[in-house]
Amino acid sequence: MIVILKQTNIAHTIDLTADRAKYDECAKKLLTYNAVIAWILKSCTKEFSQYSVQFICDNCLTGDIEISQRSVHQDYLDKNTRLNGNQRIDGLNTEANSINEQTVYYDIRFKACLPDSDEPVQLIINLEIQLNDTPGYPLVTRGFYYCARMISEQYGTVFTDEHYEKIQKVYSIWICPDPAKKRKNGIFKYHTVEDTIHGTPYTSPESYDLMEVVILNLGDADKESDLEILDLLNVLFSPSTSPEEKKQRLNDDFHIAMTEEFESEVQNMCNLSNGLVALGEDKKSYSLAQMMIENEEPLDKIILYTGYSVEKLKDIANTMGKLLPEK
Repeated sequence: MIVILKQTNIAHTIDLTADRAKYDECAKKLLTYNAVIAWILKSCTKEFSQYSVQFICDNCLTGDIEISQRSVHQDYLDKNTRLNGNQRIDGLNTEANSINEQTVYYDIRFKACLPDSDEPVQLIINLEIQLNDTPGYPLVTRGFYYCARMISEQYGTVFTDEHYEKIQKVYSIWICPDPAKKRKNGIFKYHTVEDTIHGTPYTSPESYDLMEVVILNLGDADKESDLEILDLLNVLFSPSTSPEEKKQRLNDDFHIAMTEEFESEVQNMCNLSNGLVALGEDKKSYSLAQMMIENEEPLDKIILYTGYSVEKLKDIANTMGKLLPEK
């Protein structure tokens, strides 16, 4: 006699959380390959838009890439250290002193440069994978916060004293693999501009064009968009496309050589994507409800995002030993 043991809800949630964590880490790793980064830079930044993907790969991506290493919230311990105000220091500051018990890390950070300009243009790029595109606040505001932190932390490394002219431009690029249907296949840019009220402009854009937030909402891999970068990422993150088809399309359509290591990461993404789909929408909603209750989100927001009744949410809260948040 074969006995089939059904997992409890909390066991399903543990599985889902583990798979989501693996999916997130695998997604980050895929985005660190130069071939993928080059496509993102060409499509999402004006500084690289005129260059070929091959040129960006070969000449513009030479620095180290940080993956979940750098804290967003940080303070520098030694405020008295002074550096030569005319000297630039390569590399990102790796110290991370958290000022919050819940440390938040940038998903991916790296530097990119254009070596053929009179004075090489150097940018600091932050890439983020956002599985939930409705986290309870506009993503663009978090993106600007990340940009502001990346600018402020340049003091003491990129510039010191009052050499603000040495500030390097920053980008925070957010990739949403599973946005709401009405937002699928869209790219949105947010940046600072000069608004002349009266008089003749005298400041060059390089002086104020110092931060940009870009949000990429992906769509379906089987439906072509008008932009190659969306088609590339749609294929890469598709939960329904087989590993073989992904590798074929990446090789044929986007000229990304399928090395053994890269093929392995693509295979892992496919396996994890299929696992998440197989768990079903109800399990995803259940996990989301648990996370929102744990974070003490307002009751009406939890109902909106999960579609559960108050009674259902009370049962979930009870199994967690928590009180259901009030409206």
